Amino acid sequence: MSDDVTPGPDAARAGPGFTLPSRSDGWPDLLGRRPLTPAERAELRRALEAEPGPGSIDTAPDPLFLAYLTIDGPDREGDPRKAMRLRGRILAAARSAAEQRRTTFHATETTVTVGIYGTDAAARIIVLRTALAALITKHGLAARDQPW
Repeated sequence: MSDDVTPGPDAARAGPGFTLPSRSDGWPDLLGRRPLTPAERAELRRALEAEPGPGSIDTAPDPLFLAYLTIDGPDREGDPRKAMRLRGRILAAARSAAEQRRTTFHATETTVTVGIYGTDAAARIIVLRTALAALITKHGLAARDQPW
């Protein structure tokens, strides 16, 4: 005789249920938001109509620049914990130099590549290189810039 009993479809209804809160219009309130009032909808429409279109000359985005700094040699560190800390310090310096700009970070056994996007990307790579100068010298790493 087995103690494992598979509950049927009626067993699910027998326990305490979960009910969704509902909004004033009868729809379920899944996100905890209230619906827009007609006045808010009209204000949103006016704001969208006032914006220039996507093909407008005034809204043309600035050119997006990308600059890279590649650091070679983290694989020379024999202790895996120290190598991980080294990569972490490089990443922390990259985030600090980027200051809320979009970045890319690609790490392999032998190289760490940090890319920074923006119109001032080359200047931010110089800031990153300066921040990592002591670390690069101490660990015998090689750094090379790759502006694109």
